[in-house]
Amino acid sequence: MTEVQIPIESIAKVDLLLGQATMLTADRWDDLAAMIHEAMGISLLMAATHPSSRPVDVPGLTRLTALECVENALREVHTWDLALAADLPDLARLKVLLADVRREWDSAVGRRG
Repeated sequence: MTEVQIPIESIAKVDLLLGQATMLTADRWDDLAAMIHEAMGISLLMAATHPSSRPVDVPGLTRLTALECVENALREVHTWDLALAADLPDLARLKVLLADVRREWDSAVGRRG
């Protein structure tokens, strides 16, 4: 275990954001949706392993688009100390997935013109 405190409430926020993004992309069968769903699986495991003892809320969650959910989750994850990788082994994979979704989304929009 590391000496760095696990950001339990932040993990719960990421879980909420990616849960919303997963719901919003449930009817898609492309790589973007697959990456979002994989990120959701990682955040779900983190939230189950490190549950918050109090309710966590993301204001305006239901008004966010899938991309906004991913962007907010990525911002949240970027605040986490990299030393947490010892306690959160999928932390690096989560960061990569969220960054890839963001980049691919921009690329997909650019291709559509």
